[in-house]
Amino acid sequence: MPTRIALWNDTPAHALIGGLLAQDDADFAIERHRPEVCTARVMQDEVDIALVPTYLVLQGHDGFDAVPGMGLSSWQYPFARLVWSGGLQAFPGTVAYPRSRVTERFVARVVMHEHYGVDPEFVAVDTDDPAALHQTDADAALIVGPQGAHYDAGDAFTMDLGREWYELTNYPMVWGLFVMKRGRATTALVEAMMAAGKHAKAHRAEWIEQEAPPEALREFYTDDLRTGIGRLERASLTDFRTYLFYYNVADEIPDMPFVSEDPDSAREEEDDSDDAEGDAPHGDGAPHPPTPTA
Repeated sequence: MPTRIALWNDTPAHALIGGLLAQDDADFAIERHRPEVCTARVMQDEVDIALVPTYLVLQGHDGFDAVPGMGLSSWQYPFARLVWSGGLQAFPGTVAYPRSRVTERFVARVVMHEHYGVDPEFVAVDTDDPAALHQTDADAALIVGPQGAHYDAGDAFTMDLGREWYELTNYPMVWGLFVMKRGRATTALVEAMMAAGKHAKAHRAEWIEQEAPPEALREFYTDDLRTGIGRLERASLTDFRTYLFYYNVADEIPDMPFVSEDPDSAREEEDDSDDAEGDAPHGDGAPHPPTPTA
């Protein structure tokens, strides 16, 4: 029976499919769903492994095992943008966001407070449609997902949340991790998934040519998208976990739910990730610890 894998139907996650299908010794059956559906399917045993939003993985860390070395992260992220009129001279008091997109909403909350000292109210809306979000009574819209990258906001100010997270922490933002229910991981499955991640990174250029993205997104897929979990991503996750505690989302700093691994494997994974995708494209890469917040 094939290993059932639920991937997001967001375009960045498609970069991982070729790596999964290229594993000769692994039998994978891939489904594509909205991120929250992927989460539900792995929790309900309808798939064996799923790409799950970081916020949900860390909230439910006691129930998940995460695959080391494979995930979805980026330096910038045109698939999650805050849009409003007035720019940095007139910050929004309210933000409409798609109800299911909790990771992006939390990142927006953190960067707005930590970078700009503002705390808008986030208003949940039952749609991902960029135009519908932009036309609500809220001062700003959180545009998320595959439609968002192509949405023309006109003269409105646009803030890339991936870029903002990088400027805050000096690390790439980790949007999702591959997880199984706690105790379901096997050595063979973890190794096959890690090999798939490495293949996806090594053949990124071929995938881009096949996908033929719009020119505006080609740079993102070439330079900003990352499909490995190495030392930079782990440092970013440490900051994210700390913010969950400081912002009263978690009672304590959540554990990192990666499958146990021996030190030699961990070092090899980090070296592979750095070699394949490089360090920060801008700045000195010095970490900035989170600011305690009530």
